[in-house]
Amino acid sequence: MSELDYSRLISILNNPKDVGYPVVLPDFFVDHFVTFKSLDKLIDGLKGLAEQGGGNLLENEQFIRRGGNAVNTASALQTLGLKPKLIVTTDVHGVSLLKALANPELDLNHVHVDGRLSSTVSIETEYRGRKVNLMVSDSGSAKEFSFSELTDHDINAIRGCSLIALVNLNHNLKGSELAHDLFQMVRETSNAVTFMDIGDPSGNPKLVGKLIKRVVSQGLVDVFGLNENEVRWVAQNLSNDSKRWQDIQSKPLDWLKAAQFVSRETGVRIDLHTPYFAATIHKDETTTVPSFDVESRVVCGAGDAWNAGNIYGTLLDLLPEDQLILANAVASLYVSSSAASHPTLTEIVKFLERKPMLSGDGTKLLKSE
Repeated sequence: MSELDYSRLISILNNPKDVGYPVVLPDFFVDHFVTFKSLDKLIDGLKGLAEQGGGNLLENEQFIRRGGNAVNTASALQTLGLKPKLIVTTDVHGVSLLKALANPELDLNHVHVDGRLSSTVSIETEYRGRKVNLMVSDSGSAKEFSFSELTDHDINAIRGCSLIALVNLNHNLKGSELAHDLFQMVRETSNAVTFMDIGDPSGNPKLVGKLIKRVVSQGLVDVFGLNENEVRWVAQNLSNDSKRWQDIQSKPLDWLKAAQFVSRETGVRIDLHTPYFAATIHKDETTTVPSFDVESRVVCGAGDAWNAGNIYGTLLDLLPEDQLILANAVASLYVSSSAASHPTLTEIVKFLERKPMLSGDGTKLLKSE
């Protein structure tokens, strides 16, 4: 697969149909980024400071950005030309920061200010030749956001939306209850697509089993978005042989097999994004597309950008291949932007018209599958 045909997708993006508005919830974080050239250098530096009783570690760059999967996904959707509605809880300082950091056109009428600020120190560095993002978070209100916090104003917005995206549940101690109650209400009152992305569950491992039992197996999720780490957790929870999926972090073809296993066991559409390729699996049909070969300048938020493109592709009712190409393009333009800027449709069309290079590793992997 050395080249893909983008003409059909470009034609659609040049004149996109009205797809209604998505609703995204429930988290906003203030992200404080700290960048180091290598993880070893960071660890050695911190150890040196500790051994001398404290001190100041220099030779790094730091900056503040909007954070939270919901806010980043909504921001990307806004830049694509949609009118997403964002439902999050923070405090008065948080909403001031959100207004300063987010797209000024983003609808903030559903931001609750009676909670606690959620914040993250995000360390971006290199480890074993790969850029990694290491986060230390104070979950704030993201830890306890519940269905009961939704106001009538929020409920009306949800009932009128075309898609409801529930993301970053890993921070929420009652994430399965929120997902069940929210998606059950959506099923009973509208025809909106239900989309879920749990985030990294390693800090809240019990969440996965609860979500499978209370939400996924109950038919409440239309699209389950996962990356290569998250799909391993879900496959382990579904499998009688948990060791089968335990050590697949460095086995890209097993990521795809895990996603196929999850879809087969649950009957849910699984949309998988990885550094090398993306896939959508539903009803025994698997479509895969290699990632684009771009220079990565940003790590944090890549999955949110991919989800935004995938959500838009879903609402446009694109063919599976076009849906994945769009999602990959949104993510690629985001990670290759030094300012962590989300791309517009015009920028995506220009990118595709240049027929960008595909990931060599991804292409080889998919050919060998």
